[in-house]
Amino acid sequence: MSSASRPWWPLAWVALAGIVFVAACYYPGAMSYDSAVIWSQARGAPSTNIYGAGLRWLWQLTDRIWSGPAPPFLIQLTLLWSGLTLIARALECSLAARIAFMLVAAFAPVVFVLLAHVWSDVLLLATLAFAVGALLRWRDDKQAGWLIAFWIALAIAATLRHNALPALLPLVAYAVWLHLEPRAIEPRRKRGVLVGAVVALCLGLNAIGGLSVLSAQLRVPIWPATAIWDLAGMSLEADEVLLPAPVRRPELTLDDLRAAYAPYTNVPIFSTTHGRVIGPYFLPPDPAPAVLLRAWPEAITAHPRAYLAHRLRLTAALFGSKPRAWPHELVYVDEEIHFGDNPPVARNDSPLHAACIRVAEALRDTVALAAWPYLVISLFAFAVAWRRRTQANAQAALAVLASGLAYAAPLPLIAPSAELRYLGWTCLAAMIGAALALASTAQARRSREQANW
Repeated sequence: MSSASRPWWPLAWVALAGIVFVAACYYPGAMSYDSAVIWSQARGAPSTNIYGAGLRWLWQLTDRIWSGPAPPFLIQLTLLWSGLTLIARALECSLAARIAFMLVAAFAPVVFVLLAHVWSDVLLLATLAFAVGALLRWRDDKQAGWLIAFWIALAIAATLRHNALPALLPLVAYAVWLHLEPRAIEPRRKRGVLVGAVVALCLGLNAIGGLSVLSAQLRVPIWPATAIWDLAGMSLEADEVLLPAPVRRPELTLDDLRAAYAPYTNVPIFSTTHGRVIGPYFLPPDPAPAVLLRAWPEAITAHPRAYLAHRLRLTAALFGSKPRAWPHELVYVDEEIHFGDNPPVARNDSPLHAACIRVAEALRDTVALAAWPYLVISLFAFAVAWRRRTQANAQAALAVLASGLAYAAPLPLIAPSAELRYLGWTCLAAMIGAALALASTAQARRSREQANW
């Protein structure tokens, strides 16, 4: 049965009900400090390149019509549920199974908790879910509008997070392969065209992301936030202050660093040392960045075990369960943070919202809100899809799973904290990829049964 002949109205009704329910749980969307700063910049405060410009641009558009976090929040939900509807329509399985996929993907604990927030990370996972759905719809029906929607979604995704490109690359490769696969081209030449087209398109998407950075009024290097934290962590292991003079005060001691260091975030290094470590976005332009850029790799080379110990602690915190003693903001925020001259935003005080937060609080130190089970699901589904890689949905599964895993892969080395939101797309991609892989297995089983009959 082609996707065009499969019933889709039931899926659309499920999506509408899902949007309404999640909105009832979390409307108008929680705003952390980062969200509040981005909204302030959208309202006219000087913009910076610390954040991707995509959410700020969206907020600039929506604030002209409807001020506050509600419009981006509702757009996130609409993109996510629309994407899940399109993906469900592409599955070779029963209507009940397709509806079950939509519900399991959207209400997987990590995804459901993250949907409460107006964050660029959440907008990214919703945008990529829609991009996958649009690409699958184009694959099945060859309607050019869906392919255009796919590329627009990827272009938007490139502006949301500075590290979005690894997630986009496998999807770009899959889209190009779908375009080239039916064409009668010599295999060797086809591989060359595939590689060239993927590189060119990824460079174009990266350029779009770069333009979003250039749109900021105030631009500062972002990497010092990770570099200074790494040096602080290595200092504790090496038992000497490895931070170069331009990024710290002369009175900084190991005891200061030891008291401030947290394995799950870099913030205390700057806030708890009482200014003895200069904030990464307030470094003097010369010579601090150049000195820091030399000191960082030199310290890693001189103290590799210290660096690995520090980064392994971060990796365990990022992918594992968050101990209850750690701040709940690593998992969820239940506030409408005020910043600058932003108008006040009323919190959701409904009983349903309170129940959702109680559940999130009860689960935040358990495996339910850890990312590693989703990595296990991804690897298992990848193996299943690889065995069925001649099936169309298995090929799609490989692309989606590779996207989620590629997005997570650099985080152990670059992440400045262990916030769950950094892995939102990885977790959702695991659910989407697993559904596509299992659907391809069911399709192969039915094909064998029909052949035997």
